[in-house]
Amino acid sequence: MLTRKYAQIVALAVAVASQGGCSKSGGEYSPPRNGLNDTGITWGADYPRGVNSDCSARMQGGQAAGETAVESDILSQQDCRHGRDVTAGDDADGAAGFVYRKLDANGEFLPADAQNWSCVLDEITGLMWEVKQPGDGVYGNRGRHDADDVFTWYNPDKKLNGGHIGDWNSRYAQCTGYVQGQPATYCNIEEFVSRTNHRGLCGYSDWRLPTLNELSSLVHFGRSAPAIDTAYFPNTKSGFYWTYSPDALLPQRAWAVNFQLGYAAPLPRDNGRHVRLVRNWGAENSEDK
Repeated sequence: MLTRKYAQIVALAVAVASQGGCSKSGGEYSPPRNGLNDTGITWGADYPRGVNSDCSARMQGGQAAGETAVESDILSQQDCRHGRDVTAGDDADGAAGFVYRKLDANGEFLPADAQNWSCVLDEITGLMWEVKQPGDGVYGNRGRHDADDVFTWYNPDKKLNGGHIGDWNSRYAQCTGYVQGQPATYCNIEEFVSRTNHRGLCGYSDWRLPTLNELSSLVHFGRSAPAIDTAYFPNTKSGFYWTYSPDALLPQRAWAVNFQLGYAAPLPRDNGRHVRLVRNWGAENSEDK
């Protein structure tokens, strides 16, 4: 049931999202302070007529022919009429209200129509993301960022792992470069982060696993399988991606986000799951980097 307190939280989230952190019109990028992405939903339910793909609606009677956006109609209070998806819904730099920029292997910005890129900057959240390379259903044969590769959740730091170390070398994890007996090649999240930072993806060496909230910010609820903007994040699997967030109730589990439908669930840490790394875009970054 939608309680008054929950409704207030939702209203606040929508208000923050509508403010955004940058303009769709381009220009210099100024990193926002923990901006909140909108949902990506641009359609709404118009009972009893069904789903309206463009979020337009007509009252059951009394309106002029062709009239849309009738005040107090059944769609006017739905998600598709509020937030950045409405106020900044130009798809030129991200679907709906999302605002993304492509970067090459050296961390240089690319035009939106670039065909090859290695990372993506989210201008709303200020987070920079790893982009996966095309997969072919075979583990470990398309390079370090193969979309097919899967990893176990592993962190030996007792202060950070939520009470459980995870799995170091599971048979369920398979990734590029694995060599039995060579721990630096193992398919767990800690070693993958270490290898990525050693190589300097997009010119940076401070990559990490995202938190649950951070990874969830990429979810595009207006689409599914995968529930993400594929124009900027191609090769995304419709499965679970690990987050850094341990499960508070079951220490043997950690949270993961499912990109088929966009929901999150705690999973056993010895599961082989996909990974998308992230880093913070800080004040030291600039377009002249």
